[in-house]
Amino acid sequence: MKVSIMNNILTYNDKSVTMKRKIIDYIVMSEYLIILEDFTGDDYNLVYCFDNELHKLWKIKKPDSKFIGQKQLPYVGITITKGLTVVDTLGRYLIIDMDTGEITDMFCNRF
Repeated sequence: MKVSIMNNILTYNDKSVTMKRKIIDYIVMSEYLIILEDFTGDDYNLVYCFDNELHKLWKIKKPDSKFIGQKQLPYVGITITKGLTVVDTLGRYLIIDMDTGEITDMFCNRF
C-alpha cells in the first residue's frame, strides 16, 4: 500500500482524494484511512474517515463542551493511543468513535 500526499491531494493504492485544505496528517489502518486537514477560519472539525476505496465514511463531529469546555481549539495531530485520537493545540487527546466520528472521551498527557 503506497500513500503519497501533495498539498491537498492524497493518493492511496492508485486512487486519489482531493480535500479542500492542505492535508497535515494521516493514519492508515487495516480498513480505514484517517485524514486531518489544516484548519482555516472557524471550522476546526477537519478529521475525515475513508474506507480503502477512498469513499468518505464520516467527518468528525464537534466535541461536546464536557470534553473541551467553552472553547474548541484546532486539531494538530492524529494518533492511535487509546483508540483513534486527535490532539488539539492545548495537548488534549480526544478519543473518536471509529463508527460515527463522535468524540467519546478526552485525556491529557501530563509530564
